[in-house]
Amino acid sequence: MRARRAALALVALPSLAGCVATAGQVTALQEELRAMRSEAALRDSLARGRQDALRRTLDSVRTASTALRDSFADFRSYVTRSQGQVLGDLGAVREGLIEVRSLTGMSSSRITELRAELEQRNQVLQQAPVPPAAGGTAPPAAAGAAPATPGPAQLYTMALDQLRRGSYGAARAGLTDFLAQYPQHEQAGDAQYHLAEALEKEKKDDDAEAAYLAAYSKYPQSLRAPTAMFKRAQLLQRQGKAPRAREVLEQLVKTYPRSDEAELARDRLKG
Repeated sequence: MRARRAALALVALPSLAGCVATAGQVTALQEELRAMRSEAALRDSLARGRQDALRRTLDSVRTASTALRDSFADFRSYVTRSQGQVLGDLGAVREGLIEVRSLTGMSSSRITELRAELEQRNQVLQQAPVPPAAGGTAPPAAAGAAPATPGPAQLYTMALDQLRRGSYGAARAGLTDFLAQYPQHEQAGDAQYHLAEALEKEKKDDDAEAAYLAAYSKYPQSLRAPTAMFKRAQLLQRQGKAPRAREVLEQLVKTYPRSDEAELARDRLKG
């Protein structure tokens, strides 16, 4: 409204050419002009304030977005590292479990030891002299009687003990003897596996590979079968026979898919 009145006053000035403007009119016109300038300056100030506030808001949003993006990248990197560590730890646990099985034979070794003790006690009882009957004399001992041979449990236990002590040649001989005498024994699969271990310790890689192959081909139901297959693949890999090692690992996954060795084989096949 003030701007309109000032504009009307300016238009009316030419029509007053024959008249002289009073001091009051001039003062009023100056006041109107100052008011117009103040109002325009205020609008400009408010507009600049809104622009500055909007600019600061946008800068804050950009900063927060950058920080969020960096945090997400760090989190994704942490998750990736954690997954790799977990997978590595899981693989180490599986390999450790296989090694424990190889060294201890699980609970079956203890059962075998107990059977060996029973066999030994039976031999002692069989070799004990027969007490004389009442009023009679004891029968003479047979001259040059051959000592009793160890039973299967004793033979297996003695050979396994030699293997644990590092006497690989003696262990190999005992296990070979056991397999020759008792090829259908319930622990024949374990004996064949340990025979392969003894050969591998002696650095007889070709013989060890053949023994590992026999451990799972002759005794596929043995608990040692998947371990023997995995060990053979490792041996082939060390010999530089990667294609054959891969074939054995693929066979392991197909034949024993739920075994710990199969999980390790899958990891190796991904590499």
